Amino acid sequence: MSISSAIIKLFATIAIVSSVVSGAPADNLQAQALTSHNNYRAIHHVAGLRWSQVLADHATSVSQSCIFQHNVAQGTGQNLAQGHQSMEDAVKAWYDEAEFYDYNASGPMYSNREVRHFTQVVWKDTTEIGCGVTYCENLNQQHFYVCDYSSPGNYKDSYAANVFRP
Repeated sequence: MSISSAIIKLFATIAIVSSVVSGAPADNLQAQALTSHNNYRAIHHVAGLRWSQVLADHATSVSQSCIFQHNVAQGTGQNLAQGHQSMEDAVKAWYDEAEFYDYNASGPMYSNREVRHFTQVVWKDTTEIGCGVTYCENLNQQHFYVCDYSSPGNYKDSYAANVFRP
């Protein structure tokens, strides 16, 4: 490798690292994610989630891409959010979709309202979570939150068995 190639790679790496600054220490992020998810899950009478470092590593790599689109690993679900001040606020925004969920329907009714973030948060068969957050210059200088879930939720014809009334 020539010196000029090495210098270009070095500057590219510095540019990427400077545009992707972690938004929260890992321990604090883990505590916020687990506590907020498990508090909402308890309202819906489902067991709490366990932390998965494998899921967290994937979620972190997605957040570090600073590209706001789903990048789901096989066999997982995923929620994305940006612009919130904390992981707790992001999870609350997902949970707040509960207002639009129809428990009497066999699945979510999407009359211009998104509820699949909510249903993933409280999905009974989901047992593990891992999350990541990155401050992204290109996303209006906002934090980008990603949570990966295993087993994933939002299976057609499985809502009644996995999403319970408070």
